[in-house]
Amino acid sequence: MANYTADLRDIRFLLFEVLKLQDLQKTALFADYGKDDYDAILTEAYKLAQNVIAPMNEVSDQVGAKFDNGVVTLPEPFVGAWKQLVENGWLGAIQSQEIGGQGLPWVMGQVIHEFFIGACVSFALTAGLTEGVISLLQDFGTEELKAKFAPGLLEGKWSGTMCLTEAGAGSDVGANKATAEKLPNGLYAIQGSKIFITGGDHNLTNNVIHAVLARTPGAPAGTKGLSLFIVPKYRVNDDGTNGEFNDVSIGRIEHKMGIKGSPTCVVNFGENGNCQGYLLGQELEGMKIMFHMMNEARIMVGVQGLAAAGASYEAAKAYAAERLQGSSILAMKDPKAPKVPIIEHADVRRMLLWQKSVVEGLRTLLYTAAWYADMARAATDPAEKEKYTNFVELLTPVCKAYGSDMGVKACDLAIQVYGGYGYCSEYPVEQNYRDARIAPIYEGTNGIQAMDLAGRKLPMKNMQVFVSFLKEIGTFVDKTKGHPTMGKYVMKLGEARNVLAEVCMKMLGIALQDPQYLMLVAYPILESFGDVIAAYGLLNEAIVADQALAKIYAEAKAVGPADKRKVATENPEAKFYYGKTQSAIFFVNNILPQVKARAEVMKNGDRSALDVVF
Repeated sequence: MANYTADLRDIRFLLFEVLKLQDLQKTALFADYGKDDYDAILTEAYKLAQNVIAPMNEVSDQVGAKFDNGVVTLPEPFVGAWKQLVENGWLGAIQSQEIGGQGLPWVMGQVIHEFFIGACVSFALTAGLTEGVISLLQDFGTEELKAKFAPGLLEGKWSGTMCLTEAGAGSDVGANKATAEKLPNGLYAIQGSKIFITGGDHNLTNNVIHAVLARTPGAPAGTKGLSLFIVPKYRVNDDGTNGEFNDVSIGRIEHKMGIKGSPTCVVNFGENGNCQGYLLGQELEGMKIMFHMMNEARIMVGVQGLAAAGASYEAAKAYAAERLQGSSILAMKDPKAPKVPIIEHADVRRMLLWQKSVVEGLRTLLYTAAWYADMARAATDPAEKEKYTNFVELLTPVCKAYGSDMGVKACDLAIQVYGGYGYCSEYPVEQNYRDARIAPIYEGTNGIQAMDLAGRKLPMKNMQVFVSFLKEIGTFVDKTKGHPTMGKYVMKLGEARNVLAEVCMKMLGIALQDPQYLMLVAYPILESFGDVIAAYGLLNEAIVADQALAKIYAEAKAVGPADKRKVATENPEAKFYYGKTQSAIFFVNNILPQVKARAEVMKNGDRSALDVVF
């Protein structure tokens, strides 16, 4: 179905009342933008998502990408939508003004991603990866490379890809065998084959610019021997036009469970020995540079989980409000009792509030991580810059894995709210689930993200980054644990934070003698960290919302519970703020306790998964 809805009120609340994005105008980097600008951009992005991108979602799934005689084509409406996307400058929204972008804060980029991905993820993925290649050029390209490739990408004449995966290598990127040999003209002869390449070819643009990992002669084994190259499908002339074919061909496209309109390609480089690429950065710096793009992509994949969950929740809520089935349990003995909307049934309300609290928890996690990145970029104090940069590094695997996994779970519950209809393709949640399921696999599987968190990010800088982040939560707990309505829930956050700290310290200590066991419990560590961060964000929001709600009650002279309930039911703003407090309470009472349960599991030392003989 073409309908797509996002919670604009919640997004505006988080941006302007909690993060106070408008305060970035005080910095030199973002001085050009204020609240009205952000609000107008948000409105326009949502309009494009609803009116242009969302109507393609169904045809994206039903028609999908096509491959015929080496040529990849996408559903016909994609072409016109791409034209509108690029004409309105969305590809350059968060790119530096120095290379022709708009220079928006990165957090606004996540808002745009949520809208576009939520409306039609198959379409949005190509744009997201194109942004990634532009960022690579911006941060690591020579002036010559920027001049040659950035304008065509920013204008949407060309699109970009990220080419890591090879057959037989998969997540073991260090096993890649693609080669790059320096030529007399300073370029490199590229040869090899990459698989699972999102947006590897299509008919939206007249050229595709690939970022390709390859190994130079004599390079060491593993990831340390990889370099990164910019490899266009067609060579680019000095005037920015396409030149001759660069020996980049498509072997096939994958037939997938979801995201069927996104062309997932096998890309062959140099089958005829005539493919040339440009070195980005220095030789042997490939993984370091590519991680820059991958980290941006990993947060975007977390947003993919958020976007699917948000769209599914809004659809399920609307359906539950209309679908009449059964009578109220309070009148179950009355055979003449009227049928009620299923949103009145307790179990449906439980499922909906689970989705609501998780969607809002993911939104605060992901937008806040992006806001940390903006604070790091805008900071003039080196200590402040380092603090926020470290926080982004720490949270990136959590954003990706927790965001994508919880997103899938939320989509699953949305199907359950619909019942049998949710399993049928005439309703959107079935497709949302299938489209979202790739996200836990993308950009390093979630198990790898957990290993990265436990093995690299938690011990980073002698654990000081992790400890510093926990101190931020501790400071919040100390300041707000006496809050008249939310204080007791804040105390539960404090307890969960302490449990997380204690179990992480214990597991990292065990790893000194038994590193396998740390890897065995790495995913529960990540899940627990995600629960704590989401609860922290939701409670922070709830306290802001409670203050606003108290003001509305005072203006309405609502003192008793009945009067307050009436205001919260009839006043849209009161309803919103009240809903924010309930999201936090539900999450703290129903999801956060799993932190303690997981800690007990991790501490029991069970090695059966390591000991079993399969």
